[in-house]
Amino acid sequence: MTANDQAILDVAEMSPKIIKWSRTLDILVVIIAAFLIMAVSHIGFLLLAGDWDFFIDWKDRQYWIVITPVVTIMMTAAFQSIFWKLFRLPIGATASVLLFLLSVWIVRYHSWEGLAHFPLSLVVPATCLVGAILLDAILVLTRSWLVTWAVGGVLFGLMFLPSNWVYMAPYFQPVENMGQLTSLADWLGYTYPRAGTPEYIRIIERGTLRTFEDSAMWVSAFFSGFICTFVYAIFWWIGQAACSIKYVPIGIKFKEAFGANDTAKKVAV
Repeated sequence: MTANDQAILDVAEMSPKIIKWSRTLDILVVIIAAFLIMAVSHIGFLLLAGDWDFFIDWKDRQYWIVITPVVTIMMTAAFQSIFWKLFRLPIGATASVLLFLLSVWIVRYHSWEGLAHFPLSLVVPATCLVGAILLDAILVLTRSWLVTWAVGGVLFGLMFLPSNWVYMAPYFQPVENMGQLTSLADWLGYTYPRAGTPEYIRIIERGTLRTFEDSAMWVSAFFSGFICTFVYAIFWWIGQAACSIKYVPIGIKFKEAFGANDTAKKVAV
C-alpha cells in the first residue's frame, strides 16, 4: 500500500482492508461498463446501418462509404463526450470503437460463420478505429471539442476508406463465373446466396455518383466527412446532457408527503 493510499484511508477513517474491496468494485464497474458500451454501440449500428456492413459484396463505392462512418461516429462522439466530461480521459472514442469492433467480430465469427456457415471473408466487418484514434488525439492536443468537431469529424469520414482498403482491395480482383466477368466479392455473393427480400437483391452500383466513374468513392468519402461533422456535434451534446441528468428525489418527496421527515425532526429534537 502506497503512502497516498494510507493518507486517503486516514482521512476517510477506513480500514486498510477496504482497498481490496474497492479495487474489486472498480474492476466490476469497468467490466459492466465495457459490456454496456459494446451492447449500445452494436444495437445502434444494427438498427441504423445493419446490412450495409454485413456482406463483402454489398460494400459498394457509394452508400457503404457514407453510411458506416456516419452511424459509427454517433456512439463514438457520445462516449468521447462522457469520458472527457466526467473523467477527463481522452480515450472515449478509441475505447468505444474498439469495444464495438470486438463485439462485431464475436457475432460475425460465432453467428455467421459458426451457425450460418458463411465464410468469415464474406462477412468481415469494417473498422473506424483509425478515425477514432484521430478524434482522441485531436481532443487531447487541442482540449477543444470545437476543433475536434471541425477537424476530427472530417478526418473520421475521410479515413474510413483508406483504412479499410487494405482488406477490401483483393475482393475487387476480376474472376470469371459461368462465362461472365465479375469481381471476387460478387463471386462470393453468388456462391453464398441470402434471403430474397428487396434489400437483399438491390443493385448497389446504381446511382448518380456513377457519373464520376472511379472517383465516386472519393466523392462519397468527402461527403461522409462533411456529414460526420454535424453528427459528431449532435451526439457530443447528447453525451454532455447525459452527464448532467438530474434525478427526481422520489424518496424524499414520498416522505414529505406522508410527514415522515417531520417525525424524524421531532425525534431528533
